[in-house]
Amino acid sequence: MESHPAGPNGSRPGVRLPRRHALGLLAAALVAGRGAHALARTAAEAGSAAAKAPAVLRSAKVHSGLYELVVSRTTGLVHVAATGPRGAKAARILGLDPQSLEVRSEIELGDKPAFGLGLNDATGMLYASNTSGGTVSAIDLKAGKVVATLSPGEGGHPRQVLVDEAANRVYVSSFGHRERPSAIWVINGASNTLAATIEEGLAEGGLTGLALDKAGNRLFATALTSNEVVEVSLAGNHAVRRFPSGGEGPVNVAHDPAGQRLFVTNQKSNTVTVLDAASGALLKSLPAGEGPLGLALNPANGLLYVACRRSGTVNLFNSRDLTLLASLETGTHPNTIAFDPRNGLAYVTNKARTAGRGAPPVDDPNGDTVSIIRA
Repeated sequence: MESHPAGPNGSRPGVRLPRRHALGLLAAALVAGRGAHALARTAAEAGSAAAKAPAVLRSAKVHSGLYELVVSRTTGLVHVAATGPRGAKAARILGLDPQSLEVRSEIELGDKPAFGLGLNDATGMLYASNTSGGTVSAIDLKAGKVVATLSPGEGGHPRQVLVDEAANRVYVSSFGHRERPSAIWVINGASNTLAATIEEGLAEGGLTGLALDKAGNRLFATALTSNEVVEVSLAGNHAVRRFPSGGEGPVNVAHDPAGQRLFVTNQKSNTVTVLDAASGALLKSLPAGEGPLGLALNPANGLLYVACRRSGTVNLFNSRDLTLLASLETGTHPNTIAFDPRNGLAYVTNKARTAGRGAPPVDDPNGDTVSIIRA
């Protein structure tokens, strides 16, 4: 009798399997197929979720003494303030490629280092707080030079720069220095001249951060030493009320126009507090990393970025349901954050570790860097 080689599943050519056996094999094949498809789908979904999860895309050494940064749609660059080595008088504004972080432009500032930055992209004018010198510089990005230096007098200590692009107005918080009280400087962007100095109701507390409520024609300012938030009327150019920040050492504040809320970083209590902008009431206190400092709110997707200086992380919160989405290690001391609304990328400056005043510089590979976050 002729023998035929066995086929798949042990069958032989020309031999008909019993119906029950055939159906069993078919069912097994279908189950195996569904299992394989399910595994493939699960792997694809996991890969997709990983691709969408917040992540640090890149970090790069840029220059010594990094502080604030801004993203410009006009120049297509990320501009960052760099004070340079201590005592070197080599301060500058660097323009970085938004993808590679390579330096594409430099504007020399010499012995007038910039710390805080505010950008009017419509005019191409960058405003920098020269905190140690008590002045604000107006820098023409296209010309690559300082076109005006502003100050209301001796003793100021300017910190944050906030630009109202539509109104071409610039607001600068001044912490106060020696006998000069805290204040908010108002700059006319059309002429780059000082339009007003708001002092009424602001003398105490040490002003640091600023946020603009455009619809309400008001500013909110953090008062570091009194643990308060101050509301300032821009119609009357004076403070109208003060209320607790909900934590200790409030440094920066962001305004949420959709929810009419304020987000405040409290550096001493390691929290981000959520306040009702209308009543000043504390809505929630969110545990953050150690030393929360800079923050930025992206109204397009509701993401709140918080730079935690002492823990070396940037925490991402969903500002709508107030949940923590990610805690990303970016560098030694995350300092300030800016995001590009066109692509959703966020940029972070990371300051370097120091050995203290008078000591030689410390070799810190994770300091003086800029990081890109995808969220």
